[in-house]
Amino acid sequence: MARSKSFVESEVLDKALNLFWTKGYNATSIQDLVDHLGINRASIYSTWGDKHGLYLETLKQYRRDNSNKLLQKLRSEKSASDIVRDFLEEMVTSPSDEEMKKGCYLSNAATELANCNETVNAMFTDNRIKMEAVLNELIKEGQEVGEFSTKHSSEAYARFIFNTAGGMRLLAKGHISKTELAEVVEVTLSALN
Repeated sequence: MARSKSFVESEVLDKALNLFWTKGYNATSIQDLVDHLGINRASIYSTWGDKHGLYLETLKQYRRDNSNKLLQKLRSEKSASDIVRDFLEEMVTSPSDEEMKKGCYLSNAATELANCNETVNAMFTDNRIKMEAVLNELIKEGQEVGEFSTKHSSEAYARFIFNTAGGMRLLAKGHISKTELAEVVEVTLSALN
């Protein structure tokens, strides 16, 4: 007879995500996970297979959470230009300095593992494609009503915005002020005019 779990998977995934995000995949040991999550090794192995399986689940959860946040913004009554501005400014205004230093969890995963792990590479690529598609629709909408320039295609602008957002998250891991990042937002938005 199988034993029932004495933990809530989503809560453990949140804790694991934060640990992996802080330390990175390779620097996080199974013992670190046991200590931080408050569950035993057997529970980790029986629920997620191994450390890597747990890590992949945290990446999936991160993507779901971030996709839902963006979808909520898209469903708002704001203009395309306001949504793009909010998307970029949120990276400057929302996170604490400590959170900013952690960078983007998915980008960190790609930097650490994408060249040696096809699953992580595929997740990162799929995320980029989906985010660019969402941004592309916003840019198209903005171009149709004259909010954005038509000098470049909506696809090119979407890729530019996504690339800028990724660069901002990377820069935030180092020594850069929120004021300097806000300047990047303004320059990016001016490029769309």
